[in-house]
Amino acid sequence: MSEPRPREWSLDEFLDWEARQAERWELADGQPVMMAGGTQAQALIAVNLLTMLRPLLRGTPCRPSGSDLRVPVPATGNCRYPDITIDCGEFRPDAHDVSMPVVVFEVSDRTKKLKDYDSIPSIRQYVCLFQDEPRVSVWLRGGDGRLVPQDDVTGLDASFTVVGIDQPLALAGIYEGSRFA
Repeated sequence: MSEPRPREWSLDEFLDWEARQAERWELADGQPVMMAGGTQAQALIAVNLLTMLRPLLRGTPCRPSGSDLRVPVPATGNCRYPDITIDCGEFRPDAHDVSMPVVVFEVSDRTKKLKDYDSIPSIRQYVCLFQDEPRVSVWLRGGDGRLVPQDDVTGLDASFTVVGIDQPLALAGIYEGSRFA
């Protein structure tokens, strides 16, 4: 006898339930999934990137945030917590969601969340950072409205451009303090 299929949660149902939980959860394909802790490498890469982004966004309407803010995905019904988000929407001090995500960064999450981020029109760039080598995969919003993969950026001497930031980000800074630097 097969086990009954768990019921699918709606995004609204999940958000209401999640507000009462002590742990952090994502909603993936209609099911709540507890967020697991990351590795030291993942944390180092995220902190380095966040530290680099803050001064570059100063004086703009945009601000970087860590993995504490969620990105609801109405088109798929999912809810995600990216490692880093550049939010260019209204600052709402008590909000748990980003206002207008423009760039999303994930450490080691390659294409698992691409469908979700592709469905949010305000997201103009999706960046995946590897933790096992100095490599960055980038998707940019194309003329057809879809996120389009670019060539990977590899090596500590390489850099890449982030939407809305004039100065390229060096992989040497992102991976500073790691076993690669």
